[in-house]
Amino acid sequence: MSTIAPFRALRFAVAAPGELAQRLAPPYDVISPERRRILAADPHNIVHLDLPEGPAERIYADAAARLEAWRRDGTLALDAAPAYHLAEQSFKDASGTARRRRGFFARLRVEPFEAGSVLPHERTLESPRRDRERLLAATRTHLSAVFLLHEDPGGTAARLLASASETAPERELVDPDGCGLRLWRLADRGAIDRLTAAAGRGWTLIADGHHRYESALAYRQERRAAGRDDAADVLAFLCSAEDPGLVIGPIHRLVRGVPRLDPERVASALTGRFAVDRRPREGLAAALREAAASPGVFGLLFPGRSEALLLRWRDDEEGRRALQGLPEPLRSLDVVLLHRLVFEEAFGLSPQAQAGGDHLEYVKDEAGLLRGVEQAVCGVMLNPTRLAQVVEVSKSGLRLPPKSTYFQPKVPSGIVLDPLDAPAD
Repeated sequence: MSTIAPFRALRFAVAAPGELAQRLAPPYDVISPERRRILAADPHNIVHLDLPEGPAERIYADAAARLEAWRRDGTLALDAAPAYHLAEQSFKDASGTARRRRGFFARLRVEPFEAGSVLPHERTLESPRRDRERLLAATRTHLSAVFLLHEDPGGTAARLLASASETAPERELVDPDGCGLRLWRLADRGAIDRLTAAAGRGWTLIADGHHRYESALAYRQERRAAGRDDAADVLAFLCSAEDPGLVIGPIHRLVRGVPRLDPERVASALTGRFAVDRRPREGLAAALREAAASPGVFGLLFPGRSEALLLRWRDDEEGRRALQGLPEPLRSLDVVLLHRLVFEEAFGLSPQAQAGGDHLEYVKDEAGLLRGVEQAVCGVMLNPTRLAQVVEVSKSGLRLPPKSTYFQPKVPSGIVLDPLDAPAD
């Protein structure tokens, strides 16, 4: 069971929705140097705080000083009373279908993962976790939300958000990634209590922002060790697991830095583990979607070839023997079967080589995969990991392999900020 609460948000004081759009940015960890340069052209864009640049010895202190200056000059203003902040994103999924996802910003009590109230699904790296902790310690402000899914039996919370969104939004704009964005401030006590009760039960799963969550947890522990209990929460964006607009997209792979692969030899080498069919490139994505319920289905593409290979794992005794030693919840994951049976066994890429960054590139859209394969040895098209699989693995105390999930769209940074030192009322 998770503990969530409304909070006094620190928000950009803007006169028009278009002005707010200029202040927002994608999460810091998906911003390329070129994208940052474009965003930073606005002197008040959130990247100046959330992805600061400058001398290493001053970068966090300078971000804190800029934040304080923005509060003094009125660029940012603190809400007078606590509230939840609802956000609705409109977008198109990979198939071109129009979708709408709703969630809300709240304070979430940080707890160690062992407590079971918050479930991680990916492993983190020390360097970015430490970076986020140092930025949090310097600014004493959560600048970007952790994106979480919450258990919502019967869709009660999803219906509450749908009902609240029937009123006129406070703001309506287009976010930095081209999604429609509508915003509401929910301050009614009764509505807050109903949403708290509905969203606070059961498990809460980190969809995006593992480094931010772990940095908040580390900072809380550091403050408690110093005798201060003033960093107990993290800024969260919570979305119902029953929201009909919730989408997990695939993350495809490009293989580089290995000897050129002959498609016929690859097909021959894989026939012991997979049923191999030859398909035109144009129909590969549709064929994958049709077989999405079966584990171990992916497509292999090769440069200069209009024909692709459709692989279907032979889920037999011999195939399962190849996965001995793996925990049961991981054995049906496409990414595990791909990396173990194709990359490691057939292509000769050790787990260390796969993790090193020299051989695999990750692509989040079909068009990018089709372009990229012409400069690669091979491209792999996958189905998305299903939410039920993510939950099963996480509840088992396990973590998914890197680049297993792509929850889309991203939640923009800069909609609300949460100062740790703001009074509750």
